[in-house]
Amino acid sequence: MKSATGLFIQPVHDAATAGLPQWARVAQALRHAVASGAVMQGERLPSARQLAKDWRVSRGAVDDAFAELQLEGLIERRVGDGSYLRQGLAEPAPRRKAAPEAQRILQSSLLQGCPTSQLESATRPLRVPPLHPRSVDLDAFPLAAWNRLLLQAHGQGHFELLQGAPAGGLPALREAIARHLAVHRGVQCSPQQVLVTNGPGEGMQLVGRLLLQPGETVWIEHPSHASLPYLMRSLGLQVQGVPLDAQGLDVAAGERLAPRARLCYLHPFTQYPLGVSTSAARCQALLDWALRSDAWIVEGHMNDELVPPAQQPPTLMSRDRVGRTLMLGTFEGVAFPSLRVGYLVLPPALAEAFVAAAQAWGEHVSPPVQWALAAFIDRGHMTTHLQAQRQRRAAKRALIQRLLLPALPPGVHAGPLHSGMHLCLHLPPDWDDTQVAARLRAQRLYVEPLSLLAWEQQGLNGIVLGYAGLNGAALEQALQTLAQTLSTTPRG
Repeated sequence: MKSATGLFIQPVHDAATAGLPQWARVAQALRHAVASGAVMQGERLPSARQLAKDWRVSRGAVDDAFAELQLEGLIERRVGDGSYLRQGLAEPAPRRKAAPEAQRILQSSLLQGCPTSQLESATRPLRVPPLHPRSVDLDAFPLAAWNRLLLQAHGQGHFELLQGAPAGGLPALREAIARHLAVHRGVQCSPQQVLVTNGPGEGMQLVGRLLLQPGETVWIEHPSHASLPYLMRSLGLQVQGVPLDAQGLDVAAGERLAPRARLCYLHPFTQYPLGVSTSAARCQALLDWALRSDAWIVEGHMNDELVPPAQQPPTLMSRDRVGRTLMLGTFEGVAFPSLRVGYLVLPPALAEAFVAAAQAWGEHVSPPVQWALAAFIDRGHMTTHLQAQRQRRAAKRALIQRLLLPALPPGVHAGPLHSGMHLCLHLPPDWDDTQVAARLRAQRLYVEPLSLLAWEQQGLNGIVLGYAGLNGAALEQALQTLAQTLSTTPRG
């Protein structure tokens, strides 16, 4: 057993930690000790009691800091033996200036603002913190039913699934997706128009390679996650951010900014991060633009079915009479993120070419997973799950309307709350959204600053929060803490 005798860690007192809770200051001091080499990998840390005595803080603050660092994967706590700095941590690399695009992606990444160890770890499952907009309601997923189907898919009678799957996806899953979209989104398509992909990213790569030439321009909603323009640029394409207003995508602005664009990618219903929907008039203007410009539209379909069908507007694909619209969707948000099953719904004229391209370039989804998902849909588990999720979402939105919105301080106003699983709070111009996000992190609430999602600078200022991953009293407490933190944020 290693001894911590003689090991002393200096506390950190600087402007960056001023005003933070005790536990946050303790955690930051320990991170600083690791980064500076004061504590070596595998070394035993002083006990919580010793640190509390050395730093003149409460024992509870040290325990909370240790729990946070354990969650980050920085330390491991051994029952009866103390806490140790984990072995195998990446050595700090010399700091290099990142390219602007890469730097922005890092800043606006899934765990923006969380300690770097959460991003670097390749051996631990990713844990999305409370109120982060990417959180999902894992507790509500019918895992027992899913596991039974996976077991069947790997059992006798399905040995052919271990051989591989057709490039377009298992016929059973393509048929199930077509039925699912007809019931939950009003889209009428044949199974041959459905291409199963390994997540939405693979679908967009196929679109970029087959429909566009290097150097051509793509419209993308602005703001949006920085990974979208990065992906398009990696394919040699030019990217033009198109602003949104209360009516959604500003088609006229897109034509002014990039009149020769060849494709538009948007989320007309559950747009992230602003939450606005593109109006029927704007959708028609976009369809008219695509026909007039010989361009394409990719309609993002992310979690739309979490809204009851009666409250959903018609899709762009269902309004398109000339075959210029593709629908890109995923089951990651309505099921669980690691499912990694996406789909492209293609105009009939494109289906054969895309399946052939998927044969050459695609990263095919595991056939047993495809079979299990098809059975999950066909046997009614997906519909039952969606109905339950709609009720849970409605209850959470009602809680936000009751606890959070009336408590927002002057100058803070909320964006639309009718769709998706997130809410954008727009902040006064004299507030810095990254500093507000830092204040919330000190309360263990992780949100995404809106300015970091503005990959073309427009002075956007706000925070984006998710309400899917918390339930009951935990969500109430988080909303109350959020409102209190905003109310005590200094002006100017």
